[in-house]
Amino acid sequence: MERLDKLGIKHKFTASFVRVFGKPRITRLIAKQRSVHNFPDVLHPTSDSPTRFEIPLEMMNLLQERDDIELRHIFPIRRLLSIMKNIHLSVDSISDNPVDASKNAPPEFLEQLKEFANSQGVGVLEFVKLPQDLIFQKMGALFDDAIILAMEMSEEKIDKAASQETMNMVFATYDDLGKAANRIAEFLREHGYASQADHPLGGLVLFPPLAQKAGIGWVGKHGLLITPEFGPRVRLAAVYTSIENLPFVDSNTHEWIDEYCKNCGLCVKQCPPQAILEGTVTHDTGRVTNIKQQECFEYFAQYYGCSICVKVCPFSKAGDTYERLKAVIEKKL
Repeated sequence: MERLDKLGIKHKFTASFVRVFGKPRITRLIAKQRSVHNFPDVLHPTSDSPTRFEIPLEMMNLLQERDDIELRHIFPIRRLLSIMKNIHLSVDSISDNPVDASKNAPPEFLEQLKEFANSQGVGVLEFVKLPQDLIFQKMGALFDDAIILAMEMSEEKIDKAASQETMNMVFATYDDLGKAANRIAEFLREHGYASQADHPLGGLVLFPPLAQKAGIGWVGKHGLLITPEFGPRVRLAAVYTSIENLPFVDSNTHEWIDEYCKNCGLCVKQCPPQAILEGTVTHDTGRVTNIKQQECFEYFAQYYGCSICVKVCPFSKAGDTYERLKAVIEKKL
């Protein structure tokens, strides 16, 4: 009974915070991100581009409109405020771009860029051409030359999902990667290149297929990018730049993951709200996935941001997991 009372108090506090403080700030933040759409020479989405599902805003609406929704967690407010600050910065700092930005970078500078990104905690960095049909509706990107970033989430904390400890770690990763993206954008400007950081929480583009296009990994049945280094235990961000001679990869060696996912099905079986499907579904946003979005979102909103599908994915284990699983598929082919 005492635990239920505490949960009720937490829920009332969160709902009050959302109504008075959170929702107006999130609404202003979304409006600022959308303002890039009106910048001169910006890249716009196409008619085939998806609509971004506004998770923070929809979560707040859910709390206000549904009496049967009750949070089991407390949001890490300090991290949330830092995340919002850095999303604002990603837009505000565009005005710092050099007027006559350089467009070519020597190979040694790109190596220096990777070293700087690694010093900021970025685990994987690759270059990719941004397709306009991955830009969310009402959003915009300044350049189609992109630097895609991946940062590892703690395996130890993911193994505790769903929990407050896992949620705190996930938000910390969002925050740290958002800061890294802004610092990388600043690093580029200091060396004469224009840039635009794209925060991992509430990005301007659909990150998983962009990262797949960059050759970082492959999107699994759970809709998350699976990387050789960390499996789906990553958060993704991007920096768009004036550099026009970025070295793009011409192929993706991770396509075999698709076949493994078809034979595995652990995320389908272990998903608490049974929101991951064997077959695909087309959402109102235009995305085609294996996820029943509403069922996933409602559970996600109540239970620590969930992360069970990340936890049970065999690729999440460290070490030689990627190569061992690849060998299993190669034997079958």
